[in-house]
Amino acid sequence: MQKKVTIQVHGNQKYPEGHEDQQEVITEGMLYERDGVFYVLYEESGSESTGFEEVSTFLIIKEGIVTLNRKGAVDLTQEFKTGELNRSIYTTCYGKIWLSVMPHKVECDLTVHGGRISLEYDLFVDDNLVSYNALFLNIKEDLPL
Repeated sequence: MQKKVTIQVHGNQKYPEGHEDQQEVITEGMLYERDGVFYVLYEESGSESTGFEEVSTFLIIKEGIVTLNRKGAVDLTQEFKTGELNRSIYTTCYGKIWLSVMPHKVECDLTVHGGRISLEYDLFVDDNLVSYNALFLNIKEDLPL
């Protein structure tokens, strides 16, 4: 059964030049489990500052593997498995970019009521290291009043 959840997404990027960026978003979404696989769905609103319109994010969490699917203003499917390089094409209104991730940490602690997802990985664009990234999602079931 799908459950309404509140999802806190915190991202941190460290660049080889030395500076860092952080983002934090709190949004509503859905969580469900089927046959031991967890699914998390949420919408990211577009903004003038990013130049993108709305994006649907769909996560599939199964046995130490997190698959990220983004559809809408961008299109991306990226798999995170510790120690395994994953290449994909990131499609935006500006064109296509080859993205690769090398995950160092993929941790998931989920139940049907919520939990946490923690990803730490290197991000490459066209095989060039762009940043060291950490992405944390905290998922909490919305309880009825």
